[in-house]
Amino acid sequence: MPWLLACLHILLLAAGFQRPAHAHLMPAGQGAVNVVGDSAYAVIAVPAAALSGFDDNRDGLIDAAEINAHRAWLDSQLNGLLQLRSGEEPGRLVFADLLLSHIDEPGFKGSDHVVVARRYRWSKPVESFTLRVNAFGLPATRNAQLLVRAIRGERSEAAVLSAHRSDYVFFAGPWVILRNFAVTGAEHILLGADHLLFLLTILVVGAGWRYWLAVITSFTIAHSITLTLAALGWVSVPASVVEPLIAASIVLLAVDNLVRGPGANKHRIALVFGCGLLHGLGIASVLSDIGLSGGSRALSLLGFNLGVEFGQMLFVAAALGVLYAVRRAMREAWHGRVVQACSLAAALIGSGWMVQRVMG
Repeated sequence: MPWLLACLHILLLAAGFQRPAHAHLMPAGQGAVNVVGDSAYAVIAVPAAALSGFDDNRDGLIDAAEINAHRAWLDSQLNGLLQLRSGEEPGRLVFADLLLSHIDEPGFKGSDHVVVARRYRWSKPVESFTLRVNAFGLPATRNAQLLVRAIRGERSEAAVLSAHRSDYVFFAGPWVILRNFAVTGAEHILLGADHLLFLLTILVVGAGWRYWLAVITSFTIAHSITLTLAALGWVSVPASVVEPLIAASIVLLAVDNLVRGPGANKHRIALVFGCGLLHGLGIASVLSDIGLSGGSRALSLLGFNLGVEFGQMLFVAAALGVLYAVRRAMREAWHGRVVQACSLAAALIGSGWMVQRVMG
């Protein structure tokens, strides 16, 4: 029966997307779409917070009884939340089901997400398609992200959807891959508070384009090396190790500012380089999540790295503009106090992050 084949296909897709750490269906914030001929088999984990009218017991979770009682209403909402198009033609829904992760575990009372399993069909074989997810408009889901991996034959692509980018065109060609990975790289660096705080810490202590050019170049070369090595799978360091060390690097540079001050600028380039190697491993974490585009690994890595550098340049330019304005507005005697205040704040924030990350 076609519906049975579709169900088996979708379940196999969900199982194949799993990482070793997850044993049941698909974890929240992930999705997969497998294109076969004129059909797309989609399995996407949708946050329960993006849906309404189902929570009979008001616990914020969704369970099997609530799905069965409100299936038609949930399906109608999902029709608006998930949209697939090939060119200008919308996909025709030919199969749909709702599943729950970890339902077989003892003491299961409900889930914070529902796994949506669907098959879409078009009038001709699919070359590229657009996935749009309208699930990020509510306060509870505004900061959510959805990692989606698409597969078509030997090719695969991945994208991170969020409130900033709720749709993505899969298999649209190499230049689209370059652009999309560049956007992802820029977003990652501009939304990475620890990387930005580190940059601000090394910028605030210096004055003059020679110092700023030297430390930014050192940081850029260093994180590009480890980003590339980690993205290609040649270096692998657990996030549980890298993330606390990144926070520690902020504390190290902030304390160096407080203890040695601007007089140590000549020696700071090597220190920044060593810390940059750590930050490259942290930046690469997003690529380990979404993976490089199967048929365009070099292009997707190049695009991501270009995006990271562009985002970094934007932040550095803005930070230097603010620092210049502050220096002009204050008497020279206060310049050292600004450095001390910023460095002390960075040391305290970095220490808090380090403790938080070590504790899990």
